[in-house]
Amino acid sequence: MSDTTYNKIKNIPLKLIRPNPCQPRKYFNPDSMDALIRSVERYGVLNPISVRQCGDNEYELISGERRFRAAYSAGLKDIPCIILDTDGSDCAVLSLLENLQREDLSFLEVAESYKELIKKKGISSRDLSRKLGNKAYEINERISLMNLDPIVRKYIRSFKLTERQAKSLLKIKDKSRQIEATRQICENSLTEAETTQYINDLSKTETEPSVQINKIKDIGLLRNTISNAVSLIRNSGIDAHYNEKSHDWGDEFVIVVKNTTV
Repeated sequence: MSDTTYNKIKNIPLKLIRPNPCQPRKYFNPDSMDALIRSVERYGVLNPISVRQCGDNEYELISGERRFRAAYSAGLKDIPCIILDTDGSDCAVLSLLENLQREDLSFLEVAESYKELIKKKGISSRDLSRKLGNKAYEINERISLMNLDPIVRKYIRSFKLTERQAKSLLKIKDKSRQIEATRQICENSLTEAETTQYINDLSKTETEPSVQINKIKDIGLLRNTISNAVSLIRNSGIDAHYNEKSHDWGDEFVIVVKNTTV
């Protein structure tokens, strides 16, 4: 990141400031925004926003999206700003950092910001990790959350599921099953531990065959199963029988079904 220079606070007309296209915050709580607007109407904007100059009498917002929106809604003409000397890619990183330091962002918003920075600004996960102080694998793990179905992400936001629960849902590859699993987790208010167990059980049914003869360890159970199957064949009018032989290497079962066309 290039050196950033902090200037004195300057009031800038709102109409000269454009939103940050890489704004990490995507969701604004209506009640919280209403309270902020009322505060701005009464007291003004107490903490300056930060911007960068990107042309003659043109600025781009770096941080302070909520204050910027509240000022507009409150009918203010200008807003106190700190002008930073930084380029476009650093502007996006600074915006993310500011929100992260305030702990204002959900983990899904952070994941979306990581993805946008890498996709639109051409920043690698390794470079991003150096700028943010995170490990590259942590960034990649966050980005992987964007592979969740959009409906699943909506459930996660609405029901405030944890990041651990969200990562568990990535184990379910089929989108329809993923959505249904999320619905069950939300409607039954499953804990993190319960979610992990539930999804582990679901993941097994996605890969294991419905007939699991390899799990039959009791030879008596196997013998009864074969005997019952042969009895069903006989009852249908077909001549069938089975033979059992014991060997050093184990037991051998041979089922014989006679050809009725002969």
